[in-house]
Amino acid sequence: MFMKQIKKNAFTLIELLAVIIILVIIALVATPIVLDIIDDARVSAGKSEANMILSGINNYCATEDVKSEMDSSYTKICTSSMNVDNVKEMVNLGNAEIKELAYDGEKLTTLVIESNNHKFTLCSGSTFVMDSETCDGTNNGGNNNEDDDIVQKPVEGNLISTLLEKYIEGSTTGLVKDATNENIYYYTGNNTQVANNFLWYGGHQWRILEFDTSAKTLTLITQQPLTSIQAASAVWETEEAYELSHVNTWLNEYFWNSLDSSIKNNILNNSFNIGIYDNISEITTIKKVGLLDAEQYKRAGDESSFLDIDDYFWLGNRYDSSHLQLVNNSGSFSNDNSSVINGIRPVIKIYDLTICGGEGTLTSSYYTENKTTNTSDIQVGEYINIPTNSNYCGNDNMCTFRVVSKNGERIKIVLNGLLSGQASLNDDSFAEVTPNLKIFTNYLNGFIKSIDNENITTGTYGVGKYEYQDSYIDTVSITMTSKIGLPTIGEMFSGNDIDLGTTNTKVFVDINTIENPTKSDYYWTMNKLDSVFFRNVNLHGNINYTRSTELMGVRPVIYLKSGLTFTSGEGTAQSPYVLE
Repeated sequence: MFMKQIKKNAFTLIELLAVIIILVIIALVATPIVLDIIDDARVSAGKSEANMILSGINNYCATEDVKSEMDSSYTKICTSSMNVDNVKEMVNLGNAEIKELAYDGEKLTTLVIESNNHKFTLCSGSTFVMDSETCDGTNNGGNNNEDDDIVQKPVEGNLISTLLEKYIEGSTTGLVKDATNENIYYYTGNNTQVANNFLWYGGHQWRILEFDTSAKTLTLITQQPLTSIQAASAVWETEEAYELSHVNTWLNEYFWNSLDSSIKNNILNNSFNIGIYDNISEITTIKKVGLLDAEQYKRAGDESSFLDIDDYFWLGNRYDSSHLQLVNNSGSFSNDNSSVINGIRPVIKIYDLTICGGEGTLTSSYYTENKTTNTSDIQVGEYINIPTNSNYCGNDNMCTFRVVSKNGERIKIVLNGLLSGQASLNDDSFAEVTPNLKIFTNYLNGFIKSIDNENITTGTYGVGKYEYQDSYIDTVSITMTSKIGLPTIGEMFSGNDIDLGTTNTKVFVDINTIENPTKSDYYWTMNKLDSVFFRNVNLHGNINYTRSTELMGVRPVIYLKSGLTFTSGEGTAQSPYVLE
């Protein structure tokens, strides 16, 4: 009886062989998948390391520029004689190895990094290709061992050549050749005459002001005001005074630090005219980022130009000892006290780019390939669609947000538009900004519940006062912690970047990309003017103040977790990333 029981529960030889064969098949199928996963992880780690090294070199060299300006005896490393060993003084290489390096005194022209068993070669536009890939998109058939002597040099970008193809000899509007320098081409005319100079680059929509065919450079201005702040505590009449201004600090610290390292590496030092409006070159300054000057605005066509956005924005010039120059909502020149709040439109000069497509229009801008698959690698300024279980943003159950900032494990985003209803901040004008305000308890808390809590996290919001002549930095002197908030003055997209208004005429954005575009001419911020009045943004890009009992538009700000996956999208206004 015992023996029979053993026989009944035992495997036969055929059964054992069948099991072994199945296990072998599973191993054969699974092994390549596991190896692919491991290699993908190595590639991702290698790319991250390459970008960190590139960023480290760029930041070190930028710091050197400042040190050498302050101390003429300072010896710079970032010169044309920079070598591989110098990099070890600039940045921690980790497990990576620099195979080749060349620096022309202003930017890296060659950088080859070996990391995690792969070779990464720097191309124009501050992107890397891997192993045998070349910068022009072909494959050189090489390998990735350390004896490979074939190094692909960065290739010239093709944006300038694309623009030149549309030039018509003798044109006086659209793309025009400069009368005094045959290498300079610039744009002039209204939005009908200049409709194909849009560039989506580094998370922002730019307009191309001009380009130089000899130096292979382009000068750009943001299409939208990226924030609204007071220009300075006093009008600048010297370069030193401009250095201390709020706008210069915002442009070359806040805005500059928000850019991806690949974008920073492609921005040149540029000379900006910051003198009086009728003698703009009276004072100049060398910066990475600056403001449009009065002559550039005139050359583009003045109040009839593509630069007129029916919104207030600062220029880089003063009108007199008490006023600064600006463009008003009718497109005309105006002037005002430096403590008035107007929009900021950064201006940069970049090296030529290799573009991947687009027609140069507002809804089909020229673009470079820089999309990502998760929130960890997203750039400030890019757009994300967040699923909701409500109709706060229409009937598609999606709300479009834009990335304000990145900080460790948190991605701060702001709604690209307004929620469906208006609200008052509180019944009491004397209340402080806390999560107990009526707008939170009766409105925002309901919205946050419509979003998957697995995707969001708590964060800090600047609720400091924004008084006359204050720096935007003061707005974060006091903070509160919450799962949802409102825009903080001075942060990215805390002005009229969505073109507020209750009509369907949108000057500088595609109305189809804005949530509830005709809901309100105003929206609330997180900041107060004083003990009674709260700050708000109006349709002209100014920041005003009113009592908390007024009804205004609501523009929520939330924090996403890092590492969330996108299912589709390209990060643009027309094609936002879609959160899984």
